[in-house]
Amino acid sequence: MKGFVKCEVCKAEIPTDKCVFATHQKVIEGKEHVFCCARCAETFERKKK
Repeated sequence: MKGFVKCEVCKAEIPTDKCVFATHQKVIEGKEHVFCCARCAETFERKKK
């Protein structure tokens, strides 16, 4: 069964059956967030500040 998570910036669907290291996960303000790439992670973090 395939599952997906969505990038919190661009809403791209990321398959959960891929290696967890293929996605960018970051803990911001104590909450884990999932992104499709480093650029989206940086964009999200800038918007939170």
